[in-house]
Amino acid sequence: MRFWKKNSHSNHGATSVIDHGCDAQGRLSFVGTVAMNGKFQGEVFSADTLYLGAHGEIEAEVRVTVGIISGEVKGNITGGERIELSRTARIFGNIVTPVLVLEEGAVFDGQCKTSRQNGGESE
Repeated sequence: MRFWKKNSHSNHGATSVIDHGCDAQGRLSFVGTVAMNGKFQGEVFSADTLYLGAHGEIEAEVRVTVGIISGEVKGNITGGERIELSRTARIFGNIVTPVLVLEEGAVFDGQCKTSRQNGGESE
């Protein structure tokens, strides 16, 4: 199994790694931190953290507590605490999260709603 270079986004202490070259479909539900640099299609749900590397591609509804995104997501993202988009991130979908961090160069084609409530629904 190959990990990212130490000075770039390493596996971030991930409990699981879906690496470059892996192509999966279905429903991904996890506890702990997942670092993904492969391709995934379906649904991603977790009360923990998802790190999507620069080579990672997700075509799915994503619901996580914290999302650190450097790759491509086609689908809506809900973050319970925060979503961070690095300069290499490419997002094609809507984002709902209390805190959104956008690094210069990130591509975001969608709508954003900052909401303190989980699930993004207003009172």
